[in-house]
Amino acid sequence: MRRKTTLSRWTPMATPTSHENQADAPPPRFVIPVRYVSEGAVVQTTSTCLSKDLIHVRSVRPPRTGLVIGLQLYFPNVREVVRGIGLISETTADPNSGFWAELSDDKRSADGITALLARHRELGDRGCSRFHTRLRATIRNGEGRTSDGHITNISRSGAFVKLDSLPPAGSVIDLEFTIPVARARETALAYVIHVAENRGVGVQFIGGSDEFRSRLDEYVARLAG
Repeated sequence: MRRKTTLSRWTPMATPTSHENQADAPPPRFVIPVRYVSEGAVVQTTSTCLSKDLIHVRSVRPPRTGLVIGLQLYFPNVREVVRGIGLISETTADPNSGFWAELSDDKRSADGITALLARHRELGDRGCSRFHTRLRATIRNGEGRTSDGHITNISRSGAFVKLDSLPPAGSVIDLEFTIPVARARETALAYVIHVAENRGVGVQFIGGSDEFRSRLDEYVARLAG
């Protein structure tokens, strides 16, 4: 069972709320699973950037600016789930729909995140490990058009889907596939990160349930051995 590291209540920072006005450069790219709760709704999604006090999270329906939300960060190869509170400082529009959140101003938690990020940078890694697989999949675009294919590699944060009909980069799709440990059809929102011509698309999971997260993590753990 994962242990949870709890951040203190959010405390206003001395720096401006907009990340564009921060004196420091934007956080480096770092993609990990993120769970947040906004106005009673639970969303399992992923980050794009992360530092000790600022995170960008992908979301098709981002919480409004100024809202304080609960967050859980799932770091690779770490048993602890970092649980915290974030202030929505800015929302971002398509093609990078989501939000920036300032993490609670808690030294212990900030130091912990800094140490975890440093560890991954030393390993030359920017997120979750990928594993080869072969799972039947169907994608559905915003117009309801479907295309069948196969997931050929998967991680806790995303997948590569081999397809004949390729959706454009930056689009949001419904991805349906069966996770072997569950033997049930799963559906999650996915963001198309890149398109490999004549091959398929790389996607990032940006909308799923707690059940989806649990089953996906169990399956990936089995692949990791």
